Amino acid sequence: MKRRIFVVIDLPPELKRGIEDAIAQWRWLPIWWLAPTNWHITIVPPVYLENREVEVLSALAGRSRFGKPFLIRFSRVVLAPAGVQAPLEASSDRMSELPFRQKRNGPLTGQARMIWLEGDTPPELVRLKKKIEKVWGAEKELPPLKPESRPVHLHVTLARFEPGELKELESKTRTLGEVDFSFEANEVTVMESHLKPSGAEYKHLAAAPL
Repeated sequence: MKRRIFVVIDLPPELKRGIEDAIAQWRWLPIWWLAPTNWHITIVPPVYLENREVEVLSALAGRSRFGKPFLIRFSRVVLAPAGVQAPLEASSDRMSELPFRQKRNGPLTGQARMIWLEGDTPPELVRLKKKIEKVWGAEKELPPLKPESRPVHLHVTLARFEPGELKELESKTRTLGEVDFSFEANEVTVMESHLKPSGAEYKHLAAAPL
C-alpha cells in the first residue's frame, strides 16, 4: 500500500500559539479549522510512495543540505485560493459589524474554499523548492515529481470549507485581517499524511537542516 508523503517547512510552537491568538476572533465561522499541529508550509505537495521509496527519501533528507536559513514573514489572513482582483474600499453595509476590514473585491475567478495565513513569497523559498526538486530528480530510486504550473505562493492553510459556504462574506472582503508574524526557517521536514474522516493526521519522518 502506497503512503502519502510530502515535504514542508514546519512552524515553531511559539509561532503557532501566536497564530491561535490572532485567529480566535474568526473561530465562530462555521467551517473546519485545522489543528495547529497540522499547520505548515508545503514545498513538495503530496505524492504516493512505496515503503522503500519512503526510506530512500528519508535517508536523502538526512544527508542533504538544501540551502541556508532564511526569514519568513506572514502579513495577512485571507480567503483563498487566490484569483481575486485588488480590493477596493467598500462603503458601509449590513456586514459592517463583522470584525473584518471592510473591502470589496473585484470579480472572482474562483470561489474561496480555504482560509490562509500568507505573506510575500521570499525568493529563498522559490530557490529551496527548486533545489529539493533537483535533488529528488537526481535520485534514481524515487519516482519523478509531476511539474507544477502554479507559482510558489507562501501560505499556511488554517481552515477549509465548501465553495460558496462563505459567499456573503466573500463578496465583501478577501482579506480578513492583517498580522505580523515571522520566523527563521532552518529545516525542511518529510511528513506522512493519513487521511481519516475527521481530517488528515500528519507524522514527521525526517528532517534536513538548512
